[in-house]
Amino acid sequence: MMIFLTRRCRKNRHQLNREHAQQGGALIEVLIASALFLSVTVGMVGAFTHTESLWIAIYEKDISHKSNMNATSEQMMNDSYDQTWADVQNLGSLKPIM
Repeated sequence: MMIFLTRRCRKNRHQLNREHAQQGGALIEVLIASALFLSVTVGMVGAFTHTESLWIAIYEKDISHKSNMNATSEQMMNDSYDQTWADVQNLGSLKPIM
């Protein structure tokens, strides 16, 4: 009787182990899919962060370039000497050229 129970328990244990092994396989597939999803998501977020940093750097460089160009343009418009309205009056009256 004892031998019969032992064999029966082994068979039951073997069947239970096979059932759990199949469920474990599905669990492993779900874990692998989750790991792939998370790694792709983290990669995309990292790429977005680098892209955002790049856009900020480009924008700041553009602003500094424009301010430098504006400063250069202002220097070109101003003469190296001071000109006042009194200097224009010293030229005399303007005459149209025909």
